[in-house]
Amino acid sequence: MAKRKKAQSAGRPAAARSAPEQWSVARHIAWWSVLAMVFITPIAISNLSFLGVQLPLSYDQFDIIKVFCQRVLGLIGLTAWTWDIMLHGGKIRRTPVEWLILAFLAWVAISAVLSIHPPTAFFGKYRRFEGLLSFVNYAVVYFLTLQLADRPVRIKRLAQSLFWSGVIVGAYGLLQALGGDILQWGQLPFEANRSFSTYGNPDLLGGFLMFGTFVSLGLALAESNLVWRGIYWFGFLMNSAVIVTAFTRSAWVGAIPGFIFIALFAFRQKVEWKTEDWVFSGTAAAASLTFIVRSLSHPNEVMNFAARFRSIFEFDQGSAKTRFQIWDAAIRAIQDRPIFGFGADTFRLVFPKYKPVEYVKDAGYLSVADNVHNYPLQLATGIGVPGVLMLYGIFAWVAVRTWKTVWDRDQGANRMILAGFWAACAAYVTHLFFGLSVTGSSFLLWVSMAAILSPTALTVEVRPPSWGVVVPGVVTALAVFGIWYMVVYMQADRAYLMSRIGTQGAQRTAWAERAAKLNPWNDMYRAEVGLALTDEVIGALNTGGGDAQAMTKAREIFERAEASMLDTIEFVPWEYDNYVFLANLYNLGGQFFDPAYYDKAIEIAKKGVEVEEFGPAVRFQLARAYLSKGQTDLAIEQLERCVEMDPAYTEAVTALSQIYEMRGQVDEAIRVLKTANDYRPGQSGVGEKLAALEASAAGIPTAPATRSAPVTAAP
Repeated sequence: MAKRKKAQSAGRPAAARSAPEQWSVARHIAWWSVLAMVFITPIAISNLSFLGVQLPLSYDQFDIIKVFCQRVLGLIGLTAWTWDIMLHGGKIRRTPVEWLILAFLAWVAISAVLSIHPPTAFFGKYRRFEGLLSFVNYAVVYFLTLQLADRPVRIKRLAQSLFWSGVIVGAYGLLQALGGDILQWGQLPFEANRSFSTYGNPDLLGGFLMFGTFVSLGLALAESNLVWRGIYWFGFLMNSAVIVTAFTRSAWVGAIPGFIFIALFAFRQKVEWKTEDWVFSGTAAAASLTFIVRSLSHPNEVMNFAARFRSIFEFDQGSAKTRFQIWDAAIRAIQDRPIFGFGADTFRLVFPKYKPVEYVKDAGYLSVADNVHNYPLQLATGIGVPGVLMLYGIFAWVAVRTWKTVWDRDQGANRMILAGFWAACAAYVTHLFFGLSVTGSSFLLWVSMAAILSPTALTVEVRPPSWGVVVPGVVTALAVFGIWYMVVYMQADRAYLMSRIGTQGAQRTAWAERAAKLNPWNDMYRAEVGLALTDEVIGALNTGGGDAQAMTKAREIFERAEASMLDTIEFVPWEYDNYVFLANLYNLGGQFFDPAYYDKAIEIAKKGVEVEEFGPAVRFQLARAYLSKGQTDLAIEQLERCVEMDPAYTEAVTALSQIYEMRGQVDEAIRVLKTANDYRPGQSGVGEKLAALEASAAGIPTAPATRSAPVTAAP
């Protein structure tokens, strides 16, 4: 073990007490890895359409590439730091907070082992990725920042890296708000001209803006050079304006304590407010106000600032209503497993079992919440109440321990940079009570906590041990493996992209199989294999024309699809969608290969109902199987449940009305169609069919409908 010298208190940064130490090449690499991570991660996306590249580099164009950057740069930084400390010795910086961080990581690991799905608890859910591995990554980033940002000038460099990243993120967000997006995207799942920048979703962007806004403001208030002060104010302008144009309420709520705290710190530090600051701050306020005023005439309530702000307090309608329903599901899940939870980031698997029936009607039968939109509840479902208490204990301990450091008037200019980080942490933690934690933003919380803790750190002098090369050698080997794995991770998502949008037929299946082979821990990749094979079956049936050889080939593909889907269900039995997919496949098999498959459809659909009681899609497949077996009453029972849960489920509404019509119960058919049409007018085919039936019932002649019916995958 390395020999140590006596620990010293570091109530101030080391630079304030001693001459700058000479850094080795390895330590410089570690430091630049941290700076690069802070700068690159927020702006990293895999969409390169501005270069003329049609397909992105990965299916997930936002989160997976950010995870890649974090982990690769974190591994490089940790390896370089380990080589430096083991070969040259030096100072190890620490605070008491690290003991609680280690305890928290141990708890998350135990929770992962006891999880309902350990792979998800370890790696995190696809497109969220906040499993055990990400929490370990946060701790590594925190540790490296604490070790390397050991004096005010380096804390400032850290803030500047985040600032320049924020400039790019903010500028791109403003371009989107002004209708000048330089990248090509598919159909957006939210309103046009709503800023989402490099985060893919306005709510996720809102989390990053808590850091970009307040770190920029802290730099501006700490800077004496007028040119740089203006540049920092410009960065603040863009980030604060995008808080408006993202139209995400969690960011608005989070920004309130951020502004309060940084104003208090500025007052305490007696920051000199120059004439130029009035110009800069006034310009920033005017820019935000311009976007606010511009939005007030927008007919869409989401894009209307006044209506959007008012909706914060409207708890019984819109997204706020479904948000409370998700919270209700989370609370009931926590009551079932309050200690260790279900495993980190497993909420998508948990939600179907606990969601209230009202959620189906309000959010639609296809909606599945993969996040609680409330971080304490999200964590409690995953790692239990003790895990939440430990993590928020870390946040509170950091806040209390660093308050005096930031509040102290000594070295006021440097304190305002720390104040920017402190306010950003407060804003982000507040935002998380109503928003989502994603790795592309949450790692900045840990960077910021380390930065504000740095002046309070204790230092321990260590000498290089005689066997010092062993530890960095092992760390290097693990880092090489980790980087290689992350490259494979990205290759798997590229293959998944090709299976989803790049190819068709057998080639699509081959890409899906490659994705599942490269990353067998991702259940969505596994499910895609079965779905691709199902489409192959449908293609063979549509083009074979009943030919015996074509039917034999289709049957072979069908059996491969069945085996793949059964394997996926065995791998992740809590994932409701897979039961829908397999029940649909069995209904297809019953129609074209063997009626006995209808019994299998019924069996697997009932298991799906056990997983999600209020799941209209699997009940629809159950009704199809019952109807095909001539059990019409049972089919009607399931379809009635479907349309009761979601009157906007068009396929179920149409199927139920057709059954009633065939049985001569026209009044019942009209009732079903009218209920659906009243609930959501404009559903495809519903209004037309309702008008035709009402006209027929009144004795008015109507033209017969004609249709062709190729084989399709039913929803």
